[in-house]
Amino acid sequence: MSYLNALFNPRTIAVVGVSENSAKLGSVIFNNIINSGFLGKAFPVNPKYKELYGYKAYKSILDIRENLDLVVIVIPGDVVEGIIKECVKKKVKSVIIISAGFKEIGKKGEELENRIKLIVHKSELKLLGPNCLGVINPLNKLNASFAALNATPGNVAFASQSGALCTMILDLAAEKNLGFANFVSLGNKADINELELLEYWEKNKNVKVIGLYLEEIENGDMFYRLLERSKKPIIILAPGKSEEAKKAINSHTGSLASSASTINTVTKQAGAISVDTIEELFNDMMALSWSHLPKGNKVAILTNAGGPGVLATDLVIENGLELSELSDKSKKILEKFLPKETSIKNPIDVLGTALAASYKLPLEVLIKDENVDGIIVIVTPQLITQIEETAKIIVNASAISNKPIFTAFLGGKYAQTGLQRLYDNKLPGFKYLGDAIKTMSHLYQYTLSRTKDRYDNLKRIRSLKGKYINKIKPYLSKIEVALPTKLVDKMAKEANIDLPNQQVVYDEDDCLSFIYKYGFPVVLKAEAQEIVHKTEFKGLYLHINDEKSLLNKFNKLIKNIQKHTIRKEIGCLIQEQINEGEEIIIGLHRDGNSKVYENNMPGFGHMLLFGKGGIFTELYKDISTRLIPINKEEIKKMISETKIYQILLGYRGSKNLGIDKLIDTIYSLQELALKYPEISSLDINPAFLTKDRCIAVDIKAFVKE
Repeated sequence: MSYLNALFNPRTIAVVGVSENSAKLGSVIFNNIINSGFLGKAFPVNPKYKELYGYKAYKSILDIRENLDLVVIVIPGDVVEGIIKECVKKKVKSVIIISAGFKEIGKKGEELENRIKLIVHKSELKLLGPNCLGVINPLNKLNASFAALNATPGNVAFASQSGALCTMILDLAAEKNLGFANFVSLGNKADINELELLEYWEKNKNVKVIGLYLEEIENGDMFYRLLERSKKPIIILAPGKSEEAKKAINSHTGSLASSASTINTVTKQAGAISVDTIEELFNDMMALSWSHLPKGNKVAILTNAGGPGVLATDLVIENGLELSELSDKSKKILEKFLPKETSIKNPIDVLGTALAASYKLPLEVLIKDENVDGIIVIVTPQLITQIEETAKIIVNASAISNKPIFTAFLGGKYAQTGLQRLYDNKLPGFKYLGDAIKTMSHLYQYTLSRTKDRYDNLKRIRSLKGKYINKIKPYLSKIEVALPTKLVDKMAKEANIDLPNQQVVYDEDDCLSFIYKYGFPVVLKAEAQEIVHKTEFKGLYLHINDEKSLLNKFNKLIKNIQKHTIRKEIGCLIQEQINEGEEIIIGLHRDGNSKVYENNMPGFGHMLLFGKGGIFTELYKDISTRLIPINKEEIKKMISETKIYQILLGYRGSKNLGIDKLIDTIYSLQELALKYPEISSLDINPAFLTKDRCIAVDIKAFVKE
């Protein structure tokens, strides 16, 4: 990937758009390059000038005799196309378009961007941007950006689609002394994108940690593959949690799945770290850059105040960690050392009268204790607290520790001196307890989430084909369409999904025929594809126990359906009533189009969803998700992440239910999605889980191109 070497480690740079006005972006970028100590050659380009900032100015890049590794373009968007053509003619290796005025402004800008992309793709030139902040490589003393602050050298690689977020991260990094190997503003991603950067950074020995802010992902399949194969921690912040960001589709699964939740599931499943805020993104990059990974989730808390110690205990449990049970040896040592007024149990309280030295021995004990995987140190500014001296003790302890030690200096003005001492020594420090403990949790979760078998499964199932594929095709279009019940039932039976006795009936004789065969009680449901939520439509009748009631409700339902559909053949579904079992939901939602499983297609594929079912599914939102395909062990793990799992196991004396049957059903459902990638969304809600069966009582399936 020599073009990325040319981007990050250029020997020659031309900046198009430099002027005498030092406040203009072209001048800012040129001076940032010079002032950062760039060791190569830099050329200002502007036909109006012969000299700029002590450097010879050129009318065009074609007038520069040197070969150019990098050209930075900072001129109005509508004249950028001509400069790109010049870059191709001069055989420039890489170019950054800082300029705005492309697809972000609408159709005219998008057409311009597409023309530039076409020129670039027909050449060997590689493009970063347009509409971006630029690139920084502190290891090569390169700042080809208009950021107010430069980055310092370090081992973090960072890329963002938002230039403003880049400047925020740089400001935080300046405060906390976090250094970078590469720092990239992606802009519109007309050419160079996160996939190429991930490949490059995986091979770059200077990069230890990767951070990403992504609003969209170019290729879900390749993105997952890169995350899964990476040997370096990758942290991802993705927006899209608002209702407006969700796709409006007629299924529970779709309404519960936003773009952010999809990326969150994909990220965790592939073994990366998903975060919700800029602060979490920065904290995780800082911790992974400077600290060790915890080997387990057992945490020890060392504090000089009881209240924060109790709060920390709650936060530890809330974030999926556990309090360490100290070894007998550790307890004996601490018992001799600690004041009689305190406890040797975890949290370990050295009391508000503690001086800096009071932290030294407990830290040494906790570092040596095999029952401790990570340490949270809490320092509150009491009257005699030695803030900076305590920080020095923590610095010295961290130097001999192979465990993460995260310190929360609580407070403001006086606590800042302790934090700064940690930052100067490249150690994680936090202003708030929650930040320290959540970061510890993220690092622990990262150690648990490294799975490697998804793509072996994906290769196997790419050849799967359903036998009803030709019956689905007439329903395919650019809008989502519900499949008829008869077809869905056939597909479900093909996948060995357990269904109740049921039949689509069109007249009273059909109803009676069903009763003579299967008996009462029964359920009547609207069958029309246009009617999705039967309860709201009044398209559902339960507990029908005699012929008179059956025929009366059948006729009512048919009339109701006729009011809401234009189809000539009107029927409804009669079904044996299932009176036992726990109501659950199992669903699928596709990210990408129906060709998503073909090579190099955008999208991630189908997302599995499991949780509490019934009419209150969207209210409870007790759900867990996974990207398919997954094995049965991972399915069980998905189920166990929900609150309803405890009920399935047998809560407070209730019978345990058939979890193995549930796992088999979910596994069969994912096979169904892979045989029929045309399925855009599918709900089994509810399914009734009993001791021996997992019965799909209500299935809705939607297809889309």
